[in-house]
Amino acid sequence: MEESSNVHELTPVRSLLFVPAGKLDKWEKAENSGADVLCIDLEDSVPPGEKRNARSEVFAFLEHGSQNHPFITLRINSVESDFGKSDLEMIRELTKPVGGLMVPKLSESGSLEKLSKQLIMFERKTQLIPLIETARALENCRAIMSTNLVTGAIFGGHDLAMELGCSKDWDVLSAYRSDFIRSAGGLNLSLIDMPWFGLDDNNGLRAETLNAKRFGFTAKAAIHPAQIETINRAFMPTRQEIDDASEMIRVFEGAGGHAVAWRGTVLEPPVINQAKRMMERAKYFEQKM
Repeated sequence: MEESSNVHELTPVRSLLFVPAGKLDKWEKAENSGADVLCIDLEDSVPPGEKRNARSEVFAFLEHGSQNHPFITLRINSVESDFGKSDLEMIRELTKPVGGLMVPKLSESGSLEKLSKQLIMFERKTQLIPLIETARALENCRAIMSTNLVTGAIFGGHDLAMELGCSKDWDVLSAYRSDFIRSAGGLNLSLIDMPWFGLDDNNGLRAETLNAKRFGFTAKAAIHPAQIETINRAFMPTRQEIDDASEMIRVFEGAGGHAVAWRGTVLEPPVINQAKRMMERAKYFEQKM
């Protein structure tokens, strides 16, 4: 498949907070959490018998409610299901389009490409954030991530572990996380790690978030507002990282763009490009604070 040249970058994010469609009365608390993205969940958090009412409530909330958050997404139901098709009909009727759609239960890129074309046809160039949560989706991850309008992707390790019959421990899922990160190479996407489900284990949340950062993830999903501060702090470049990046750039440019030794390592264009991206990210989030 030829990769899309029309993919545009999602605004830098560190955290995404899920808000169940049936708990929109908690919206103010979600907005005050500091999460970079708020995602209203119409899928797993809503039982089948309640989806119709939840969809109506979400529509009314988005049309007439008071939202002050800059980036709101919707996790819809599978686009191959009747629930998902009804979700898309609701989205087309919105006069205030949401910023993004999280698309679950994918197995390959075809259904996402169809959705992308439909959004463009209806002049709703809503950003798409595929949820990679099945073995088939992981196999076809590069094609899924290369679809037009995709700006980020989420590693759905929980559902993947359930499908594979394995645990959600970091060491067990690390190989699958590596596949996910490798598939996104060069696409300039926001890469969001799975939520941490230990609500009373903040040390575990911090450790897993820092591991995700080391792997190449740029953000982590959350299921409770109390998790956001820890996630945001972990994904913020440290003062030492900022100082080191600044010095690397200065030394490399001082060498006229030639490879040069610095603190026992070699500075080359890929290293400097990564340092510049980190500096831009740090500057963006410092301006938000």
